[in-house]
Amino acid sequence: MFSWYRGSALTVIYLSDVVESSDQALLLSQWFRRGWTLQELLAAKVIRLYKKDWSPFSQSAAFNHKNVAEILVALESATGIQKSYLKFYCPSVEHPRMKLRWALRRVTKEKEDEAYCLMGIFGFTMPVTYGEGHHAFSRLLMEIMKRTGDATLLDWIGEPSTLNSCLPSSPRCFSDDPILMGVDGPPPPVLSFALAVKVIYVFKGAIRRARDSSHLQDGHNASQGLSIDRSDVNGAPRIASIPSNQSIFSLRRSTSFPFEGSEIIPLAKLLEKPPRPYSLNPEIHITVRCFVHEVLWLYFTPVSGSYYCRADGIQPFSLVTSEKLKTFSTDHRSPSRYLLVRTWDPRLSYDSSHVYHTTMPLLRQRLKNPFCAMLLERCHDGQFRRVSTRKRIVAELELFPPQTYGVRSLDLQ
Repeated sequence: MFSWYRGSALTVIYLSDVVESSDQALLLSQWFRRGWTLQELLAAKVIRLYKKDWSPFSQSAAFNHKNVAEILVALESATGIQKSYLKFYCPSVEHPRMKLRWALRRVTKEKEDEAYCLMGIFGFTMPVTYGEGHHAFSRLLMEIMKRTGDATLLDWIGEPSTLNSCLPSSPRCFSDDPILMGVDGPPPPVLSFALAVKVIYVFKGAIRRARDSSHLQDGHNASQGLSIDRSDVNGAPRIASIPSNQSIFSLRRSTSFPFEGSEIIPLAKLLEKPPRPYSLNPEIHITVRCFVHEVLWLYFTPVSGSYYCRADGIQPFSLVTSEKLKTFSTDHRSPSRYLLVRTWDPRLSYDSSHVYHTTMPLLRQRLKNPFCAMLLERCHDGQFRRVSTRKRIVAELELFPPQTYGVRSLDLQ
């Protein structure tokens, strides 16, 4: 359907509930609350908006209402979509979380159409099977995840899919605004992923030389805000060692049980060759690469209706969930039932240009900043299940991470 509207000479948009030409009228129009009209608006190159009495929404001399600045401003306000995308949109999987949020307040008659109406937006197709319910959206998300390594797709709240606890059940699970947590935002939409890959390929040699020449300068800039010890192994600047009486998170049991066979990827390797944040397999299991912290104690506070938690190396935090969790305080001799994890985000390894690798001090500074976390519950088969929450879990490290801090791979079901 997207290609059909893209090939049209003119798309007429009849707003049956709009009687006056105002931003507020567009904001309240039901046309902007329907799932299928999203791709009609984005795909069409030439549009004309008409009110209930079939009079033009704008009296501008411009025939194409996408060329009328006032209308673009009103459409941006009504849809939450940037004017640059409204004027001309090219289907792609770039910035998927942002695009999924475009469908937040849109409704469809059939549950499956929440996913099917977005296929054209992302530029791919998948089998249409009415009757599968929210599994359609889970399949859509998995197709997007196969094509992109965007860690923000794991930043959601609400009801999980029955296919996998790591997948949300609808676009409404992305209702929270994106939170950068110390990571620079995505590049401007005009820079496509394909173009970025070509740039990186062409300048690969230059990037390597630039990293060597700018290493000391970046390390000097970062050291102004951090205490630096330049006697690191492999010569990289590092944060000064922490006294033994201020020992950073020991990850007591997280370094062994239950991670047999799960090798840790230290910070140095994460900088050298940033891995994808997740991988998928045919059994609908998702392997997530994440920083792992064992939950030491957890109890419920009836007054606030939330759980109060403490994880190894993490400042105390709270979470709100409709699930009934098992409260406990560990005795440090048996493994905890729950893990607090931070999904690895490759953007942590790059500077604001998204081309050059960042420095070790800056990576550690970013890791020390508050971050979005997931609570995982250990299952009997050695895999993990994500605990659904009604609000984001925002956590923060107690101290700056040491050189041994790293990422592990966990299988979620």
